Amino acid sequence: MNNLSEENGETPDFLEPEDLEEEFIEEEPEEEEPADTIFTNGKGYVAKEEADRIFQHGFYGIRLDDGRLELEPVEILHLFERKRITVKTSAGDPIGAKDIVNGLRDTDPDLWIRYLVFRDLRSRGYAVRQGFVGGISFRVYARGERPGDATANQLIYVLREGEAISLHDLDMVTETASAARKKLVFGLVDQNGEVNYYRVAQATLQNRSGDTN
Repeated sequence: MNNLSEENGETPDFLEPEDLEEEFIEEEPEEEEPADTIFTNGKGYVAKEEADRIFQHGFYGIRLDDGRLELEPVEILHLFERKRITVKTSAGDPIGAKDIVNGLRDTDPDLWIRYLVFRDLRSRGYAVRQGFVGGISFRVYARGERPGDATANQLIYVLREGEAISLHDLDMVTETASAARKKLVFGLVDQNGEVNYYRVAQATLQNRSGDTN
């Protein structure tokens, strides 16, 4: 059986104890020219010459064999909002965040909801990577850990307020987190776009006959 618990308001309960004293807000880097990003097939691509600069501003993207940096849609939206990149189609036409969200609506209808959680996590100073199969939206790294040098210690499952999750799906994601030996956290986005966090844990109940379920 699964148990969902919430701690106090703005500070999510998956923060490590040493982080509870003061929330870390990501500092804006010194202003510099935004990097050109080509948006195609649902991903963004930064040229080799600019890839290191964008990656080092917060471990964005994945380096490809040809040296380019491949960005996920939530990373594009975040970098675009922070004015770190400009986005164009492969034909060279400029596009904005709304164009990206609307363009991916059929294949990724929850992109904006996931982005709100991604942005909130990044504002708290966490390195965040794309999730994997089973509905896990993001992998979150401990403070000071670098993707590639360490493994994520928490998994984020994103939900919209009022959206139901079946017991089957709940069991599936808790089993996925348990098998990976990572903490599972639900990021719940309310109607105002505010994000609240719930830690999900497995519990075993014992019935009167002594059997466990």
